[in-house]
Amino acid sequence: MSSPSSVLAILCLLCFLNGQGMIAKVAANSQVHIVYLGERQHDNPKLLTDSHHDLLATIAGSKELASELMVYSYRHGFSGFAAKLTESQAQKLSELPGVVRVIPNSLHKLQTTRSWDFLGLSSQSPSNILHKSSMGDGVIIGVLDTGIWPESESFNEKGLGPIPSHWKGLCESGDRFNATIHCNRKIIGARWFIDGLLAEYGKPLNRSTEFLSPRDAHGHGTHTSSTAAGSFVTNVSYKGLGHGTVKGGAPNARLAIYKVCWKVLGGQCSSADILKAFDEAIHDGVDVLSLSIGSSIPLFSEVDERDGIATGSFHAVARGITVVCGAANDGPSAETVQNTAPWIITVAASTMDRSFPTSITLGNNKTFLGQAMFTGPEIGFVSLIYPESKGLDPTAAGVCQSLSLNKTMVAGKVVLCFTTVSRRTAITSASAAVKEAGGVGLIVANNPSDALYPCNEDFPCIEVDYEIGTRILLYIRSTRSPLVKLRPPKTFIGKPLSAKVAYFSSRGPNSITPAILKPDVAAPGVNILAATSPLDALGEGGYVMHSGTSMSTPHVAGIVALLKAMHPNWSPAAIKSALVTTAWRNGPSGLPIFAEGSPQKLANPFDFGGGIMNPNGAADPGLVYDIGKAGYIQYLCSRGYNNSAISRLVGQNTNCPIKKPSILDMNLPSITIPSLKNPITIKRSVTNVGAPESIYRATIETPFGTIVSVNPNALVFNSTVRKLDFTITISAIHRMNTGYYFGSLSWADGKMSNKVSVFVTFNIFLVLCTQNTMIRMVHAKSKVHIVYMGEKHHHDPEVVTSLHHDMLASVFGSKEAAYDSMVYSYKHGFSGFAAKVTESQAQKIAELPGVIRVMPSHFYSLQTTRSWDYLGLSPSSPTNLLHDTNLGDGIVIGLLDTGIWPESKVFNDEGLGPIPNQWKGQCVSGESFNASADCNKKLIGAKWYIDGFLAENKQPFNTTDSPDFLSPRDVFGHGTHTSTIAGGSFVYNASYRGLGLGSVRGGAPRARLAMYKVCWNVPRGQCSSADILKAFDDAIHDGVDVISVSLGTQLPLFSEVDDRDTISIGSFHAVAKGIPVVCGAANEGPSAYTVENTAPWILTVAATTIDRSFPTPITLGNNLTILGQAVFAGKEVGFTGLVYPENPGLIPSLAGFTCSVCESLLLNNTPVAGNVVLCFTTVASRTPVATAVSSVRAAGGVGVIVAKSPGDVLGPCSNDFPCIEVDYELGTQILFYIRSTRSPTVKLSPSATLVGKPVSTKVATFSSRGPNSIAPAILKPDIAAPGVSILAGSSPYDSFMDGGFALH
Repeated sequence: MSSPSSVLAILCLLCFLNGQGMIAKVAANSQVHIVYLGERQHDNPKLLTDSHHDLLATIAGSKELASELMVYSYRHGFSGFAAKLTESQAQKLSELPGVVRVIPNSLHKLQTTRSWDFLGLSSQSPSNILHKSSMGDGVIIGVLDTGIWPESESFNEKGLGPIPSHWKGLCESGDRFNATIHCNRKIIGARWFIDGLLAEYGKPLNRSTEFLSPRDAHGHGTHTSSTAAGSFVTNVSYKGLGHGTVKGGAPNARLAIYKVCWKVLGGQCSSADILKAFDEAIHDGVDVLSLSIGSSIPLFSEVDERDGIATGSFHAVARGITVVCGAANDGPSAETVQNTAPWIITVAASTMDRSFPTSITLGNNKTFLGQAMFTGPEIGFVSLIYPESKGLDPTAAGVCQSLSLNKTMVAGKVVLCFTTVSRRTAITSASAAVKEAGGVGLIVANNPSDALYPCNEDFPCIEVDYEIGTRILLYIRSTRSPLVKLRPPKTFIGKPLSAKVAYFSSRGPNSITPAILKPDVAAPGVNILAATSPLDALGEGGYVMHSGTSMSTPHVAGIVALLKAMHPNWSPAAIKSALVTTAWRNGPSGLPIFAEGSPQKLANPFDFGGGIMNPNGAADPGLVYDIGKAGYIQYLCSRGYNNSAISRLVGQNTNCPIKKPSILDMNLPSITIPSLKNPITIKRSVTNVGAPESIYRATIETPFGTIVSVNPNALVFNSTVRKLDFTITISAIHRMNTGYYFGSLSWADGKMSNKVSVFVTFNIFLVLCTQNTMIRMVHAKSKVHIVYMGEKHHHDPEVVTSLHHDMLASVFGSKEAAYDSMVYSYKHGFSGFAAKVTESQAQKIAELPGVIRVMPSHFYSLQTTRSWDYLGLSPSSPTNLLHDTNLGDGIVIGLLDTGIWPESKVFNDEGLGPIPNQWKGQCVSGESFNASADCNKKLIGAKWYIDGFLAENKQPFNTTDSPDFLSPRDVFGHGTHTSTIAGGSFVYNASYRGLGLGSVRGGAPRARLAMYKVCWNVPRGQCSSADILKAFDDAIHDGVDVISVSLGTQLPLFSEVDDRDTISIGSFHAVAKGIPVVCGAANEGPSAYTVENTAPWILTVAATTIDRSFPTPITLGNNLTILGQAVFAGKEVGFTGLVYPENPGLIPSLAGFTCSVCESLLLNNTPVAGNVVLCFTTVASRTPVATAVSSVRAAGGVGVIVAKSPGDVLGPCSNDFPCIEVDYELGTQILFYIRSTRSPTVKLSPSATLVGKPVSTKVATFSSRGPNSIAPAILKPDIAAPGVSILAGSSPYDSFMDGGFALH
């Protein structure tokens, strides 16, 4: 992969060309099929090829036509061929004797040097594995990639001896590649494979951008080859950065290049070509194969020949060839790791102890360090700007990916922008916009990541995290003429830098087989300096820095070559074991390894497998866990694959035992238990490859909630005993069904430690605003501004208001005009007013005595019941806080929200005494709200605030699509829901369509409620800061005891002293008067630095799940039942057809991009009517679910199963259409059933309610995370509380309300 943003896109180089650049004449509706015949029946390749032609001729009608149809003959590692066939010809071939299977061709995609010193392989040290292995001399590394640029100095043959005697391969000439000239004792083999793609694609290759030869037009293959085995090249850098000596992991190893990926259609690689390359590599005598290639989610099973990598690698490993593949670049989402077959070494990407700090010096002489690859001249002090809107949404203009810049404002300046997009598209877009507007530099605040790339033409673009970005923004906002100086980055190396798993690196668990740990190991894959093609646009002097698991993969391949040179008899499994069990769990410096993500966390085995590769440790692991071909067959049997499918893969007749083997007993150097319900005993076998006379003793680091024992706990080896068995027994202390817990088993002999990882698992932020039907006549260019005057100087509110009018009249020239302009007078908690004024009038007011600040109004956004029992506040317990406080009697809770639906049962006042004496507020009547009838001893106050928004907003109010009431009445339901949760009365037998049945009540059932409606139901609904501040002012006056505010702003945040943060201002005055203010942390998680409402006087609340779930049974036609999650309360969908929209052509996992992606389903070729549809999505929000439901329902489908990253936020689909969510693992299991069954069927049962201990608590995915971007030293959020699928009252206008209640 060439970049974390496009690793699986830019480098999915499509392969199409045949050797002569000609396309055979074949039927228009034919396509390439792979005819798989299993193990070779002859050792003579020519006899095999002749038999393939004869077999094809029986279908084609003649040997001549068979020769035209033939694409490849597979004759070395296994037997078979690829040919251009119609569907009927493919069917006839599949029925012939000896044909194991006929499968359509498909595509795979590419995944895209202080690193070796970081790994302990300095060429200056005489005692490391580099020198002990003679730098890999005699070992041959085969690289399947985009080819090679042979002229690169990294492929010089200086000091190399003869070509290894076991080499049987060759170099092939082609476009600008002369085998005699371009191959040498370093590049000993070079071939190219494009016939599979050519025959399928049917279009001419663009010869101006690609070569019909092993020559690399992209640079990816050159980069990976030089990383694995490049020769020493001194004084190399990338534009002066990372200066030093470049070399491969095994500098004396030889390279065999198999070009299978081509610079076409964004780049992809045909499975027919990949299989042929495997076949030739096995024949040629390679010792290691490196593939920085992958597919996409969902994956094919290991026995599905469309996974050409799993099939080819099985045959390679069976012949003693170690195969190393990338984990993919779809992180940090869980269950995204690819190349998961247990015989493959799957590699994650890590950073190393090198960075490129870039100094950003502000005009106040404060210097911050960003990260960049900008190598141009220093930019001396120039103006620094943040594109801030003057309207109601001031942060909208500063979003990097949608910058709209005024050239006059930007020319000659540096621009700061913010983005929540993790890919580089936002930076690329922003730098182009700034440069076009005449800017001279860009500072991008985003989620922390270490993968860097230069911007076009070396434009200065520097990345910082949200904290530093916010500090720069606060400087801009506090300074009249902000300045900045940008210095070029420097190269920083050494201990202060700890290694991290890269943000983009795909994560486990393994979606095909969770019991098999993937990835296996991690290696450097971020900002790797290596050779490239001159056609690489980012290259400089023949070298470039790239990031991706494509870069980490050849690091491991190089080390495997060193291990193979030292231990030529070690099997691929032994080499893998040595790497996994000796890997660093802490970095080489001893510092802990973190995993970049949202937010950053300590890395675990699903991030990096055994850890970061430790080459010197792997050379002497002491013990290894070995597996042969029989062990892999046992694994396939344990997976439940049928005998014929296994026989097809392994190339021999296989009959699995009647009793299915335990997958947990596969002799891996890790133990992963996906569901620990009962005590389990697992077997392992170790082989001593260290000192013959040795005793190893066990040390156990127990996973949380388990008891682990090993028998025996000491292993005694001698000259005759080299292999011993042991067992591990694991049991759970208490039942849990969510989350993996990690531990380890280490064998140590006092000199070295061999560690095995052990893992077990026990099995609304809404936006509202409004506009009135009437708007006062004001100047067209005027806007609402808030005039803040601090503490009030009179106790009489009327005197304060009169002062405000007089002040405004002094600017307008008359009291009448001042009255028309006035929106609010803030006269209770503090002094100030909101008024509609022009910019010049605002400036005049700002200069008046007593005025602290004048700022434009802007928008806030809304953030939106076993929960109380879960928190220990059961009404049946006489000793808890609920009873100690008489259920909150006498307390008044004020809520700033969307209003209230007073008829809801939860607002009944049965059993309540008189209204508390401190209450000074009132109920205000309005549309469909009668203060006398709708308020009571529960709802004691209700007001509405819209003047601030009315005076500013240009949208029509109370439209047909978005109705609302000019009163405290709640159309949206959000305010009714939050009011219920805070102080609702007891309501028994409440549920949402039968789910979550029980009693609904608030946390303080006898408390009184005061509703301050500040948010309105209009498109893009939001809440005016002027209205919010007035509501705070009145609430302070009215005598509330607590204020609940489920509102927030957007990143970047305002400082606490910036008056535009009216929640901070209003809450400060409330807290100063003894009123606690509780605010939501926001719903921008799980990204770091996204927590809002961060003022230290606010109680900021994150969201968690509770011990309740809604399991929904999915029963497949094979009687396997899988539990998804849904809020589906309709009728059972009896057994009906189950379909997956899969493209039958060259790119079956084009499904991964279009056909079966939930948010863009293509159902034209799929029979949907009356069927249930399975789809996959990588989008975390609910949007893909809603889109898929709409598409499937329109096509006549009866249900949807959505496979996605695990999340906890559930909601019913419209009209209770059955839509059930599963994770990638379960989705992949369902997909395998569909792919293995002629007529798959499914039954969908309604959801049930599960409550209690088996369900553990999690912080919700959406809940915003710290650190605090304004003040990292102030911990935010403060606390967490239930916020997922909460049952409470709602408005009848809530489309998801049932019987007065909704789950939100």
